[in-house]
Amino acid sequence: MLTYIYDATGSKLAAKLNSTANNFYTGAVVYKGDKTIDYIPASTGLIRKVGSDFVRHYNINDHLGNVRAVVNQSGTIEQVSDYYPYGLAYNYNNLDKNRYLYNGKELQNQTLATTFFGVYDYGARYYDPVIGRFNTIDRFAENYYDLSTYQYGANNPVLMIDINGDSLNFSSAMATDPNAVKNVTNDVQTQTGLTLTVDPKSGQMTYATTTNKRGKTVATVATDANGNKVGSRTARKMITKAIDNKNTVNVYATNKMGSMGGGLQININNTQINQLISGTSSNLDSKTMGFGMTFLHELGHTDLGGSEVDPQTFTTPSGAKAVNFGELGTNVPKMNRIRSQLGSSYGQRTSYGSMPIGGNTYLPFSTEAKSALERGIVPANSYIKQ
Repeated sequence: MLTYIYDATGSKLAAKLNSTANNFYTGAVVYKGDKTIDYIPASTGLIRKVGSDFVRHYNINDHLGNVRAVVNQSGTIEQVSDYYPYGLAYNYNNLDKNRYLYNGKELQNQTLATTFFGVYDYGARYYDPVIGRFNTIDRFAENYYDLSTYQYGANNPVLMIDINGDSLNFSSAMATDPNAVKNVTNDVQTQTGLTLTVDPKSGQMTYATTTNKRGKTVATVATDANGNKVGSRTARKMITKAIDNKNTVNVYATNKMGSMGGGLQININNTQINQLISGTSSNLDSKTMGFGMTFLHELGHTDLGGSEVDPQTFTTPSGAKAVNFGELGTNVPKMNRIRSQLGSSYGQRTSYGSMPIGGNTYLPFSTEAKSALERGIVPANSYIKQ
C-alpha cells in the first residue's frame, strides 16, 4: 500500500510504501526513508547527495516544461526522456538521477505488488499518463463546462499544460505565438494608457505602478501634452482588475480555434485578427477589431470580466449557427463604451453578427453602415469586411 502524508495546507510531507517511508519532503530538502539527504530541488534541476559530496544535475526542458534530458556539472548526459503527447514515457532511463519528468512533475515510481504505479504528482491531483486523465475531479470544473472533469490540459497537451492539476497556464501562448502576445500587449497599452509587461518565464502580465500624493500605490497611466490621461478608463479598469485578481485568466494563442473567452481562459487567433485588421474600412482605426480590442472583448466573457454574453444563436435550415443581425448581447455595449472613450475613429459596433453580401460578410460600425447592410448594400465606410 502506498500512503501519502500532508500538512494542513496540502503540502506533501512524506510518502510511505507498505508503512516504510520512501521520502520525507521538507520544502528545501528531500530526505530518504533513512532520514539522510536524498536531493535538493533547484530551479535548474536538482542537487543530489552522493557520499559526502553534493552533485549538480541540470535539466534540459522543452516548451511545456517536460524534462527531456539531464546533464551533470561536467556536461555529460545522464538521463534521456521522451514522451507521447499525454505524458506516457516511451523512452527514459536512470530514474535514480531524476524523477521530475513530464511537465517537471514528480513520477511516482513505486511498484505496488507487481504493478508499477507510474502516476505524476501535480500537487492538487495525481495524473495517469496511460489514460491521459487525472484520477480525481477538477475542483474548478465549473469554469470549463464543455470539458471532462478529469481532462488534462483542455485535451490539447501539445499546446497546454496543467500547473497543479486544477488550473491552466498562459505560458503556452508565449511558446506557440509570441508575436500574438506582443501585439496584444502593445495594443492594450495604447488603449489603456498602462505600461504593461509580460514575464518571459511565467507569462504573467503586470502593470507599472507609482505612488500618488496620498502615498497610495496606483497604476502608472500615460498622459498627453495637456496632462490628460490617455486611453479608455473602462479598458484600464478591466485590465487592472484582472491582473489584481487572485484568480488567473489564462491566455492561449492558437489558430486551431477562433478567438474566444469564457470562465478563466481566452484564446487569441492571430490569423483571424489580422483578417479583421486588413478588412477594416479606411475611415476606422485599424485597431477597431485588432489584437487589443479582441482581447478585451474575450476578457469581457471571462469570470473576471463580468461574464458578459453575446447574442443567443439559432440554427439555420442548413444547420449553421447564426445570430439575428443587429443584436448586441451584453458584451458589445461594454466594448462600444471603450471605443467611445478612444475616439470616433473606433466607431460603434451596431451588430454582433455580420451580413453576407456578394461573397463577403460585413460588420457595421455605425447606424448608417447597419442600415445599408440591411438593404443589401455594401456601406461606403464604417465597416469591417470578414
